[in-house]
Amino acid sequence: MQKISIYTNASHTLLIIDTPVELKFELRDNNGKLLVTGNKLNQPSIAVNIQRLTKGAYLLTIFMEGETLQKKLDL
Repeated sequence: MQKISIYTNASHTLLIIDTPVELKFELRDNNGKLLVTGNKLNQPSIAVNIQRLTKGAYLLTIFMEGETLQKKLDL
């Protein structure tokens, strides 16, 4: 799997996903409710607006190169 970086910007309004490959992603709340989906095609990173999300635990699922990566996020 390619190297991937996941972080928020300084004001915690954007979730940034950096990787050199194309991917699809899903962001779900702690109850499994799907909140955001998207994909990253030919750009070096993608920024997801998380400003309206409440503080708490979320699950980010990333699909890339035939693999699935899940990461718990505390926003």
